Amino acid sequence: MEPCAVTENGYWDIRDLSHYLKVKMKTLYALVPELPHYRVGKLIRFRKQEIDSWMEHHRGRACGQGIPSGNHRVRRTGKGNADIDKLIRKAIDQSKGEAYNLDHGKSDRSKGPRKETTHGSL
Repeated sequence: MEPCAVTENGYWDIRDLSHYLKVKMKTLYALVPELPHYRVGKLIRFRKQEIDSWMEHHRGRACGQGIPSGNHRVRRTGKGNADIDKLIRKAIDQSKGEAYNLDHGKSDRSKGPRKETTHGSL
């Protein structure tokens, strides 16, 4: 892996920043709303001086602390989705159980504690 060097114009792409910080690119994409960056269309660019300053300012903090509230999305971990999936499965199973257990006017059963009938006579 080649050492990261600031390009002629002083900007890094996400790969350069990933090498510099030794952080996966996927992690950096998740941090983009917090990181100082520039957008050129869909491209994201960073300046070393601004990243160094941001890192120094956030030294010793857990990720996300001290960030002013605003219009940013919160990413959920897989565990939250697993809980939602369990709730959905439970609701589906309950609704299936109710649908199959209901007495939908079946002709071979009579209502109440009586026994099943074979020819409609009790």
